[in-house]
Amino acid sequence: MTASAAELAPLDLHQSFQDFVAARPDEEKWELVAGRFLMRAQPNIDHQIIAGNLDRLLTDGIERLRLGRISVQNPAIDLRPTLEGHVYVPDVAVIDADEVEPGRNVVSACFLAVEILSPSDRRKPAGTKSPKIAIKLCGYEALPTCEAVLLVEQRAFDATLSERSGSAWVHRRLTDPDDRLVIASAGLDCRLGDVYARTTLARARR
Repeated sequence: MTASAAELAPLDLHQSFQDFVAARPDEEKWELVAGRFLMRAQPNIDHQIIAGNLDRLLTDGIERLRLGRISVQNPAIDLRPTLEGHVYVPDVAVIDADEVEPGRNVVSACFLAVEILSPSDRRKPAGTKSPKIAIKLCGYEALPTCEAVLLVEQRAFDATLSERSGSAWVHRRLTDPDDRLVIASAGLDCRLGDVYARTTLARARR
């Protein structure tokens, strides 16, 4: 996801980040990761198909169970006060419907975060010791409201689901298209293959 980074040293990092983003073209998407301003690259078509599939599956489940939540693509999640210097933009997230207001593009909580992995997610941001996705996973897991994190590979049927269980996190990897992907708190119950429907990977199996 990361295409470039800008280094700033503001007194209020988060406000400077928001001011910076507001001055950028609308088509650019930026994240604040470990105090670094990182621009997300334009996702490829398979990436967008997977995001659309998950958004639809989540929306169907949420509406069926009337959870009072909403699935959104590319929302900005501000991790304060849990973590300073972190504002993430997951590919898909389930958020509180009450936080959706006209003109708002940053929320303070998410229940589920989905990251569709690109090669750039495994790179280490400048000045850090961990890959970007590892930093973000730790951030999501530190967020009190976050109940689950789903990491989805693009080039293989491969997803890792992390779910909160009391004070710990349980991690489960799915690699068979017929594996069941169940996230009860988000109303999701589908085959792993459904996540990849209509992608080049899925069409190659026909």
